[in-house]
Amino acid sequence: MGRPVVIIDPRSSGIELAPAFKARGIPAIGVTFKPLKDRLGFGTEVQTSDFVELIPEQPRLAEILKRYDPLAIIAGAEAGVPLADRLSAALTPRFANDSKGPLNRLHKAQMQNALARAGVPALKTLEASSRSEVDVWLKESELLGSPLVLKPPVSAGSEKVLHVPAGGDWGKAFDEILTGSSNITGTANGAVVVQERAVGTEFAVGTVSANGRHHLAHLIQYHKIRYNGRDTVYDHVEFVPFREEVHGELLDYTKLALDALGVRWGASHNELMLTAKGPRLIESVPRMTGGPVVRFAREATGSSQADKWVEIIADGDVRNREYVFKKTLVPVFLKSPARGTVLNAEVLDGISELPTLFERFIQLENGAQVPRTVDYLTRVGIVALAGDRESVFADYEKIRDMESRLVVQPMSLPEG
Repeated sequence: MGRPVVIIDPRSSGIELAPAFKARGIPAIGVTFKPLKDRLGFGTEVQTSDFVELIPEQPRLAEILKRYDPLAIIAGAEAGVPLADRLSAALTPRFANDSKGPLNRLHKAQMQNALARAGVPALKTLEASSRSEVDVWLKESELLGSPLVLKPPVSAGSEKVLHVPAGGDWGKAFDEILTGSSNITGTANGAVVVQERAVGTEFAVGTVSANGRHHLAHLIQYHKIRYNGRDTVYDHVEFVPFREEVHGELLDYTKLALDALGVRWGASHNELMLTAKGPRLIESVPRMTGGPVVRFAREATGSSQADKWVEIIADGDVRNREYVFKKTLVPVFLKSPARGTVLNAEVLDGISELPTLFERFIQLENGAQVPRTVDYLTRVGIVALAGDRESVFADYEKIRDMESRLVVQPMSLPEG
C-alpha cells in the first residue's frame, strides 16, 4: 500500500474525499467517531468501502497512525477538526496549519479576537458565562438596545444560533444556550458567545489553501428566512459567478481572515456577511463546506474543494486556480412546520419530474418522524436544481407549491 491520507470523521461532505484520492491512486484511512446523536441527511454514514482501513478514535492514535507514514491528515466533518489539527502538527507538519491558535479556527469568539488582533475588521464579540458580564459589555460596546446574535462557542449547522431583535430579551436566549451542550463536543457549553448582528448579504466562500496562498473553490449566496420563530432557516442557496466589482472585496477580506486564523493548507468553509461597512466574518472552519456541496460544486463549476485538495497532495499545488462558473445550481431546503409524523409525502412526487432536477436528498415518507425545522440540521430534505437561472427558479416555485401541501401531524406532548 502506498502512503495514505488520513481522514478524520469522514462524514458529511467528507465522504467525497476518499473516492477523490482513490481516483489518483492515493489510499485513505478513516478515523471514525461515535456520532453524538442521530441526524437526518446526506453523509451521515461512513462509506466503509472507500477506505483501506477504518480506525476508531482512541488514545495513542498518533502512535498508531505514525506506522502508516501518512501523506496528510484531513478533517472530513466539523467534529474532526480539532483532532486533525493536532495530528497534522504531530505527523504531517508540512501540511499543518498554524499550531499556535487552533481554537481560533473553531471557537466563535476566539476567531473574532484573532481577526481584531491582526487588524482585520471583526464583529464586536463577547464570550460570557453570566448575564452580568453581558450587561457590562453591552454598555461598554454601545450595543444596548441593538440587535444581537447569541450562539454556542463551538457548534455547527446554526444549531442554537439565536437572533435577538433590537430591544429584545437576550437573557432568555443566553440561558437556553448556556444550559445546552455543543453538537460537536457533546459537552456542556459553559459559556455563550454574544455578538453584534451583521446585516447584509450572506455568502459561503469556499477556499482551498496551499502553503498560505488561498484560492476560491466555490461562491454561494445564502437566502435564509424567518421560520418557526428562528432566523436561521435556509430557504435556498445559489452558486453564483465571481464578479470582481461585486465579490472582489469579499474574496480579499476572506484571504486576510484566513491569514489571521493561521490557515495555510487545505479546505476552509467561510461564512461572511457583505455589510454596508464591508465584509465581516461570521465564522470560518478548516474543512470543506458540509453536505452534498462537493457534487453540487462540480456541477456548477467543474471542480470542488475535494478535487483541489487532491491536487495539493498529488501535485504539490492547486493546478487550476481560475474560478470557472458553468451553470446556476440552487439547493432548495425542505422544511417541516412541526415535529411530528408525515401524512402525505406523495405531494412531493412531482419533484422527480422537474426539468432542472439535479439531485434530491429527501427524508420524507408517510409515517416518518421529522423534526421541527429551525436550522440547517433540522431541514427535512435538499433538492438541487441546475441549469439556466430562469428555469431553475421556475422549478423552485413548483417545489414550494408542493411543500405548501405537505401535512405533518404534530407530535403530542407527554402529559404533565
